Amino acid sequence: MSAAALIQKSPPLQLRLPRTALPFPFGSSATHLTSNGRFAIREGLRALGLAKASKVLLPAWHCGSEADAVLAAGLQVALYRLRPDLSADLEDVERQLAAGGVSAVYAIHYFGYGQPVAALRELARAQGAALIEDVALGLFSVSQDGRPLGSRGDMSVFSLVKTLPLPDGGALWLREPQPSALSRLGPPPLRPVLAGVKGMLRRSFGAGRPTQAAALDNRQLEAWQDRAGIAPGDMKGRMSAVTRLLLRTADAGAVAAAHRRNYQLLQANVPRRAGMRPLLPDLPAGACPAFFPLFTPDADHVHQHLQAAGIQTVRFWRQFHPAVDLSAHLEAQKLKRCVLRLPVHAGLQPAEMRRICDALGRALN
Repeated sequence: MSAAALIQKSPPLQLRLPRTALPFPFGSSATHLTSNGRFAIREGLRALGLAKASKVLLPAWHCGSEADAVLAAGLQVALYRLRPDLSADLEDVERQLAAGGVSAVYAIHYFGYGQPVAALRELARAQGAALIEDVALGLFSVSQDGRPLGSRGDMSVFSLVKTLPLPDGGALWLREPQPSALSRLGPPPLRPVLAGVKGMLRRSFGAGRPTQAAALDNRQLEAWQDRAGIAPGDMKGRMSAVTRLLLRTADAGAVAAAHRRNYQLLQANVPRRAGMRPLLPDLPAGACPAFFPLFTPDADHVHQHLQAAGIQTVRFWRQFHPAVDLSAHLEAQKLKRCVLRLPVHAGLQPAEMRRICDALGRALN
């Protein structure tokens, strides 16, 4: 890749013969493949048979699509606090569980950094609640004791497209196998599948050109986009045949090694001034982060500067879901407004990581 080439936010195709079978959650009779993570959440919640209108405890910092899936499953959303390292505030979780009406605790393993699952599971089971693990940002991650993230709760969900070059793809794992868990869902519409394939081919074989990010005001940035949620009648949620075929070529070991290498290069070299810093501490053993989260108070300016320099970034989880009240969670609001998502995918080499860091330094000058 030349110095002027576009650094893509998503991975290009890397077709190869598979060396080994894909690890958890693949290859399990308890795993169901969906077109995206949102459908996995909704259908998984239905499969768990949770009491209608009961609460699902979500961490205050979340995308919003999880909340949309919870609501689509006929449940309510409640929020729990996070500690500064983004681990669950166990005291707050325990307090809300004791108050009653909670049927599930939802844990997000941010960027493959594991949540205190054992403690959360104990708290949930003491009150008859289920534990749900969200591994959308850390496919192929394992905890420091070697167990796959997503294998300890009652249900886990994954978003494959965040880590692998696929046109679509999510996964649902249920501790109690339910072969008919996705029986309500049909195959995905052809048009979005073709659009996904087209985008994948463009970033794999097209030259790509740097683009200037459009300047948007806060209301536009924070407005919920319907396409990020689930339409009331949307039942086209199975994984496409194209994605099933491409999954056979994925090399989980090579992908995880590349993500870890690129993440650690950014962790060591991104500027630490003017409030800019890595969002999380050093990468734990076994984590496979889908992206690198960068905290910067002037996220809009930095995002536009990187886009103009030919580096695709994302204003991470910027949208606020209209049904979720974050007024009591100021830290979660700050994270929504100040976190950029930088690419670390397997299509990038150390030279691209250095280029990103150099561009970040220039953005602060």
